[in-house]
Amino acid sequence: MKSISGIGPGILRSILGLALGLFLLINPEGSVVTLVRIMAAIMLTGGLFSLYFAWKNQTKDKGLQRMLFLSSAVFLIFAILLLIFPRFFTGLTMFIAGLILLFSGILQLAHIFQFRKSNESRLPWFIYLNPVLVIILAVVILLNPFNTAVTLTIFAGVFFLIYALTEIIQCIVEYRLT
Repeated sequence: MKSISGIGPGILRSILGLALGLFLLINPEGSVVTLVRIMAAIMLTGGLFSLYFAWKNQTKDKGLQRMLFLSSAVFLIFAILLLIFPRFFTGLTMFIAGLILLFSGILQLAHIFQFRKSNESRLPWFIYLNPVLVIILAVVILLNPFNTAVTLTIFAGVFFLIYALTEIIQCIVEYRLT
């Protein structure tokens, strides 16, 4: 009789991937907000730990104590803002990503044009494709940042479902080969 203990971690990974993929796909808008709130809870916990250690630090090193109080204040304030305004911060994050992509696409195009000026060789048309697509993606993100985050959440959900499926297939193959 074959043992399944060797494929146990793979099955666990596939179950987690399946659960996460379904979570992201069932309610993508709520998933984005939930993920932001989970991040806020982690930051809130970190801020509370920093505050606790700042109070417990009764040594002569007042600089460390001030740093801990300051870091706890920043963590706590940012975590509370994330908990109160998760959609705003999701949109803001996507907006910043859109700006970065826009600048990246423009710089890529500028580099291509600079290269054309300095070299006499002709460049194929598809060289321009990547920066143009990056600029189009950036404009789409900048025009509707929250919906873009939801679309990325759907994409991530599909990715996790595919991951779970391939992990299950790999476990079956490993089980049959051993």
